[in-house]
Amino acid sequence: MSRTKTLLLGAVGLLLILMLAYYNGTAKIEQDLKFRGETLLAEHQLQWVDIEVEGRDLRLLGEAPSNKAANQAIALIKGLDGVDQVIDRFTLPAGHPASDASWSRVIEVD
Repeated sequence: MSRTKTLLLGAVGLLLILMLAYYNGTAKIEQDLKFRGETLLAEHQLQWVDIEVEGRDLRLLGEAPSNKAANQAIALIKGLDGVDQVIDRFTLPAGHPASDASWSRVIEVD
């Protein structure tokens, strides 16, 4: 086999390995973040929060009983190791005054 074919075959093999590692690693990271987030929220009686994960970004959904509860959930999730962004998609019950809230926030974690 020529040297060019060998290098090309090696490059294709390396690319395939990297793609498989990325695909398998992402799913495990997402599962871990979701599990740790749900566990943390349950420990603080915030079961009303649903979590969707995309990579290291966590989207928080649910009907917040109050602004304080929503802010508490956001703060807890921001503190998780491995989280890149927290995206707030909370709603408030009908008739709830939300004048001091900034809903649908995207919070980047340092």
